[in-house]
Amino acid sequence: LLTDGPLSWYSDPSLEGVSLAPGLSYDEDTRELVVAEAGVYYVFLQVELRRVVARPPRAASGSGSGSVSLALHLQPLRAATAAAGPATLAVTVDLPPPSSEAPRSAFGFRGRLLHLGPGQRLGVHLSAGAEAHQDWQLDQRATVLGLFRVATEVPAGLPSPRPT
Repeated sequence: LLTDGPLSWYSDPSLEGVSLAPGLSYDEDTRELVVAEAGVYYVFLQVELRRVVARPPRAASGSGSGSVSLALHLQPLRAATAAAGPATLAVTVDLPPPSSEAPRSAFGFRGRLLHLGPGQRLGVHLSAGAEAHQDWQLDQRATVLGLFRVATEVPAGLPSPRPT
């Protein structure tokens, strides 16, 4: 369901399509992924939504069904109790208006290279408009927070997104 706030991720190795690589852990209490090793990581957010309620189109309204956004927030180790900083990576999906011809799904993807330090925490927050809450839900098999380390050292010129 589309509930504003932090997303929970499943990290059970017995689930198909779910894996947690060595050097990563998941904190169930804070709903954050924790990186053990510093490096440059390619981090991506992928979201797919499915329309679950077909509403008749409103007469004189050409507006869509709103939008759904996922925002990745980083937490440094020393600030485990601090509020989430500004989004480091965000993806917004504009939902199609209700009609018989409108797609029953919507998709979005964003990715970027990030310098992450040991103990860095990654949390994803969802926000959605009122109509999206009622009419749409996340596709659990296609909504992904992914990351993999591409280098152990930061190349010159790569900015660090860590909050100061």
